[in-house]
Amino acid sequence: MTEEAPARAVLQKRVVIVMDPDRANRFYQRGCYGKPLSGGRLQLSPVEALYLVENGKIIIEDQKGNKLDFETLMKKFAKTDPEFRLKYVTYADLRSRGYIVRTGLKFGAHFRVYDRGDRPGEAHSKFLVHAIPGSAKFGATELVRAVRLAHGVRKRFIWAIVDEEGDITYYAVTRERL
Repeated sequence: MTEEAPARAVLQKRVVIVMDPDRANRFYQRGCYGKPLSGGRLQLSPVEALYLVENGKIIIEDQKGNKLDFETLMKKFAKTDPEFRLKYVTYADLRSRGYIVRTGLKFGAHFRVYDRGDRPGEAHSKFLVHAIPGSAKFGATELVRAVRLAHGVRKRFIWAIVDEEGDITYYAVTRERL
């Protein structure tokens, strides 16, 4: 069995577009990546795009046709989002564990995560995951706010603590009633 060549994608501002409708459809249908656009194209978020580059599934070019490698893209995305490296390491780890990961912005977290075997549109996400550096400090108020928000939307809140080496420890925080 021969491995398929990487799909071509183009960086347009802060998003990446997979141009080939057939490949775009397969990324969306098989891996739940991106957001379908008109004409069969697929819009990928920066973390999705970088993950697919790292795994040899896409090649990203700028609008002049210059190929952009992993490190160039990482720097470019991190320049406009100071939390990008934390988010990327967490996204890549969750994806490598078989989870489907989507943005959690409207829930006040970096990601919403679907249980293994669940798909967006067919099931609800089970977790909200927020990545923070291992050196981060925050108070009880922020912790309670996150747990209450997650509880209100029937999800578990998980902190992804990323150390200096990029290793992640996950802490689930739940609400207890006495």
